[in-house]
Amino acid sequence: MKQASLENIYSEIRLLSNTDRYMLYNQMKTEFYQDSQIVAYTTSGKPLTKNEYIEQINIGLNQIENGETITDEELVKSI
Repeated sequence: MKQASLENIYSEIRLLSNTDRYMLYNQMKTEFYQDSQIVAYTTSGKPLTKNEYIEQINIGLNQIENGETITDEELVKSI
């Protein structure tokens, strides 16, 4: 039953114009990658949404630009 449904959907999509297929693809991609979707986890296991993940990356990049880093040796000592 499931296979038949997938085949029906595929057949319907094939009937669409290229423009309509492209619009459908973009809509599906947008739905799939909604901002509320969990895309990563912190080292402590906290789930991060796409926006939170990007925010954490930007924080890290800003810390690197501002010289807020430590050497490998300093890291080993702190552990």
